[in-house]
Amino acid sequence: MCKVTAAAIQQDAATVANAVEQIANQPAVSPQLKSELDAAAAALVAATTGWTAGSATADINDAAQVIEAALAAIPLTAPYAIFVGIAVDALDILIANLATQPAQATSTVANARAVLAHVATLPSNPWRGKAQIHRHVFEGPRAAFVGTWNDAVDKTPVAGFKKL
Repeated sequence: MCKVTAAAIQQDAATVANAVEQIANQPAVSPQLKSELDAAAAALVAATTGWTAGSATADINDAAQVIEAALAAIPLTAPYAIFVGIAVDALDILIANLATQPAQATSTVANARAVLAHVATLPSNPWRGKAQIHRHVFEGPRAAFVGTWNDAVDKTPVAGFKKL
């Protein structure tokens, strides 16, 4: 993981927002929760639009944490649970990448440690740790998120999720 760029943050947010919208569109999701998730996903994309390295990250963090709070309302027994866990993991990575961005360098190991340390400081969420995004060497966070999501789509086609 190299130093995260503004373009990467914007693309990561758009990909996470797409995943959150798919979760919001599940028939078992209440209309109120769907509305909250849709609004929060749009806010995340809006907050990252025009963001540049070193810019304030409060709006992006707020939008991501609103999504995490809304996802926390989904029961762990939901038939599409794996997707919620993956989305929370992706949001954690996005939040941590932003928080650690100013100190990031070209050291993949140091950056990964900084991200993991920051995730440990985030508010508790029942979904945290329920899924894991598997990264391969030299694979970025978005590619790993997309790969993990798409693998889950292949394994649970009855859920009706689309590949990212």
